[in-house]
Amino acid sequence: MASERIGILHPGQMGVMVAVSAQNSGSEVIWASEGRSAATRERASQAGLRDAGTLKKLCELCPLIVSVCPPEFAEEIAEQVARCSYPGTYIDANAIAPDRTQRIALRLEEHGAKFVDGGIIGPPTTARNRTWLYLAGEHAAKVAPYFSSGPIEIEVLEGAIGRASALKMCFAAYSKGSIALAYSVLAAAERLGVLEDLKRQWNRSGPSLSELEREISRAVPKAWRFVAEMHEIAATFESAGLPPEFHQAAAEIFRRFPRDTR
Repeated sequence: MASERIGILHPGQMGVMVAVSAQNSGSEVIWASEGRSAATRERASQAGLRDAGTLKKLCELCPLIVSVCPPEFAEEIAEQVARCSYPGTYIDANAIAPDRTQRIALRLEEHGAKFVDGGIIGPPTTARNRTWLYLAGEHAAKVAPYFSSGPIEIEVLEGAIGRASALKMCFAAYSKGSIALAYSVLAAAERLGVLEDLKRQWNRSGPSLSELEREISRAVPKAWRFVAEMHEIAATFESAGLPPEFHQAAAEIFRRFPRDTR
């Protein structure tokens, strides 16, 4: 088992899963409570994370930091770490476009940090073989053992920084983009007065209606979080020479999803 002090930015549901994998692998996990919500504080406490108080102190204590945050904040958080002249290894495990990942890497490396590109595929879970953390870059193989004891699965990709992010973007482009498409098709059919006719035809020769409805229902509580991710996917497609408009539209569809009232 590998042992290290590992900082986690920030312990949301997915971040806690990464933290637990690090703890299970023998490391102490530290976070910074400054400016964080009561819910995040409670989540970190329940996971047994040590509080460094401030980001500056966390950077001083931890040779390895993992960023798991909403994609729209990934660059801002990395910049805060860079301003601390962080000399350790920084894993960016956010759902961001490869170009953004490479930009963040350059900024941190300019300040003396080592950088690892990360991409998480799968849900927050306590069971193995459901969620994978892919790592890429020169230092990926060195840090992988710190997360090897689950529940998250670790896989190191050969090649340069950006490959883990690219894999995450391509996977989510379909897995989440197809939900947006299904939701918009059903909404259009309802407004055009042919929803029941469409369902009847799908039951004859189309996709599994029950599975589509389950996927949409599961997406409702978190659809707002997919908006920024769809824009990151659109940027990824554009950089690959493909039209970005589909996932730009998917972002708007997720923005219009009904709010979960539970």
